[in-house]
Amino acid sequence: MKKKNLLFAGIAAFILAACEKDPDMGQLDADLVVYTDHDNSVDFGKYSTYYLPDSILEAGNVRVSYWADENAKTLIGEVENRMNGLGYTRITDPSLKATADVGVQLSYMAQTNTVVSGGYWTGWWDPFYWGGYWGGWYYPYPVAYSYDTQALVIEMADLTARGEEEDGERRSIPVVWYASASGFQFDNHRVNMQLLTDGVNQAFSQSAYLGTDK
Repeated sequence: MKKKNLLFAGIAAFILAACEKDPDMGQLDADLVVYTDHDNSVDFGKYSTYYLPDSILEAGNVRVSYWADENAKTLIGEVENRMNGLGYTRITDPSLKATADVGVQLSYMAQTNTVVSGGYWTGWWDPFYWGGYWGGWYYPYPVAYSYDTQALVIEMADLTARGEEEDGERRSIPVVWYASASGFQFDNHRVNMQLLTDGVNQAFSQSAYLGTDK
């Protein structure tokens, strides 16, 4: 399996601007981290059609829901454009989805992460920063903070394996390509949408093995 990661673009900007006393923290989380993986035994050129639902699966704590507003359609449309650009043909009729070579599923997750710390901590400072007589420091009270994250996952499943059985049981559908774009979630909805859209495009850009001409 091949793995690729897109590092935060702001890190490079921070290095170039090393003369500044403090980095622009807004630049360090300017992009989502994009991870892609695939089954390298698969010839993606053998596929020609795909089925892509018109909604995005939302993973919740209690039950599954579906995101189907205009913003969801924007992300789905971006995936469709990239898939079509690679030579694949989308099947839009749900009654014909069983004829597709692959199924493409989008899932979205958002959560608030809370961190509570306290007690002795060695920290990130040099041990002698405060003087050689200090062995470290501690918080005599709990320290808590929270931050919001989001992730968009794209999965491509090989539907041509349907109907095959192993030991009398129906075979599971293999996921042949996986992509995720994850990072901070901001209060600005337009910014979040741009980050997710950029994440979709980056996922396809770093997956050169996709395409009907491969």
